Amino acid sequence: MKLKLFRVQNFRSFLDSGWINCQDITTLAGVNEAGKSNLLKALWKLKPAFQSDNKILHTDLPRDRFDEIMESNELPVFVTAKFKFEPRDLGLLKKYFPTIKPFDSCIVSRTLSGKYIVEVPVNVPDEQKAKLHNFIIKIMPGFIYYSNYGNLDSNIYLPQMLSKFNKSGVATSSSTKRRTIKLLLLYIGITPEMLKNDMNVLFNDEDTTKLSAQKLAEITSKKEEYKQLFDEAGKRLSQEFSAIWHQGTYKFEFTFEGSNLRIWVTDEKGNRAPLEERSVGMQWFLSFFLVFTMESKHFYTNTILLLDESGMTLHSLAQKDLVYLFEQLANKNQIIYSTHSSFMIPTEHLNRTKIIFKDDMGHSVVNNDLRLNQDRSNAASLFPVQSAVGIEISRSILNGATPVVVINNSDQILLSAIKNYLSGKGLFQSVYDTVFVSTGVNGLDGTTQVLSEGHELPVVFLSDDAVSEKMREHLCNHSYKNCPERVFTVNQFGNFSTLEDCIPYEIFARGAGNYIAKILDSNFELDTEESFLIQLERYAEEKKYTLPDNYREEIALRVKKYFQRNYDALKITRNTKKLWQNILNALTFN
Repeated sequence: MKLKLFRVQNFRSFLDSGWINCQDITTLAGVNEAGKSNLLKALWKLKPAFQSDNKILHTDLPRDRFDEIMESNELPVFVTAKFKFEPRDLGLLKKYFPTIKPFDSCIVSRTLSGKYIVEVPVNVPDEQKAKLHNFIIKIMPGFIYYSNYGNLDSNIYLPQMLSKFNKSGVATSSSTKRRTIKLLLLYIGITPEMLKNDMNVLFNDEDTTKLSAQKLAEITSKKEEYKQLFDEAGKRLSQEFSAIWHQGTYKFEFTFEGSNLRIWVTDEKGNRAPLEERSVGMQWFLSFFLVFTMESKHFYTNTILLLDESGMTLHSLAQKDLVYLFEQLANKNQIIYSTHSSFMIPTEHLNRTKIIFKDDMGHSVVNNDLRLNQDRSNAASLFPVQSAVGIEISRSILNGATPVVVINNSDQILLSAIKNYLSGKGLFQSVYDTVFVSTGVNGLDGTTQVLSEGHELPVVFLSDDAVSEKMREHLCNHSYKNCPERVFTVNQFGNFSTLEDCIPYEIFARGAGNYIAKILDSNFELDTEESFLIQLERYAEEKKYTLPDNYREEIALRVKKYFQRNYDALKITRNTKKLWQNILNALTFN
């Protein structure tokens, strides 16, 4: 059976999540405390894969409805799921219920009292309902919830571990670390039973000179058998781990030191160190890899994996490796995972991303819509998705383009408008597209170094003011010391203080006049002999008006829109066009 939809009601922070559609992999994005864990735990309790988890607690009830629910005659449904039958399920249905009209889906709900409710889309005789419902519950996938993956240590004392193992597979009463160690042994090819039988031989403390030839040969043979297992497992792990971990090439080794199993890791430079001296992220990824590749192979049959905040200790690129591993695991098990990291949200699969956030009443809400709400209540939870998209857009735009770095958003907007106008008139062309990147004052130096990508530093374009002059001096004395010609200021092109001074005044009046009148008043008049921004700021100071923080950006946006709407009607003088050409040709080294 495959999970297609689910819905959570009356559970912790959820009054009603609404229907959530699921695919082979489903991503739940949201900030801390948005309700991601609550959503996963509700689904987990529909049918935990391990029966010891099959408990519904009073703490699972929503606090603001606790008394109402507890006083009701029958506790309400808290989770509902719609499943689609797969070929094997359809075959079993036909075999055990040949007289019932065929159907390929069902809905299963569970109440806070633990009762199951099963709905099917066909009429079922009363005498067969209970049997059919029990059958559906039996073949329904179990859910496995994980939030702790039990990082491996590099030194494992086997007698102690062996005393705590049992024969019931991966028991939930075991610690997560013990589970991981057991799966590591299974990966090597060692079972707890096998190790128990061989302990006396492997860890024999007797003086070898006093042992019989037969006993000594038995010990040597057994140790050689384990050494061969270790060697083969180390080679296999090195190869399989490298296929999904792209943060370096590593070689793994397993050895016995007394009664301890040791894990060694050698990097591409030949540095050999115990696992615990490697990064926490690498330890986590290795543990996760072992747990889920081995458990999905040996234990997870007909299960759905619910992974809560996976990979938070990983570097951003390693998080992408983790998502790639999910793709492999999803061939056998559906996966639903939660995250607040943009690097865990693959932009090529945004259709499988759901946003979780809190409404104004403090209840968790799930939304398949990736647009920003009008009241912006989902803004924080939506940010990782927007960030993921932004990263991809930046990569695509900057690929093969010439970046020009500016401090202000207004400069980015106006330069873009000028470039588009001149390009449309056939007055500017460049071998590479030109992209204007706004960084702010504090981000400019670092951004220029990042954008260089080991090549020449990008061009910088600055205003003629105290802040820009200080930045120009810093750049020319440090990162741009060998190429100061790549740092430009607007006054190199004439008697200008800011880029706004290079735009005809009538364009500001026509494009942004209403906005200027709104933030100042209708009495303000532009003096064509003086800097545009200096006039605005002086007038605001005299009248004791407070200019909005983004007033330059807003004016620039309105001017750009005016350019676009009146492209053919714009009356730009020959001198202004020549000025704009000089600026762009200089910034792009045409």
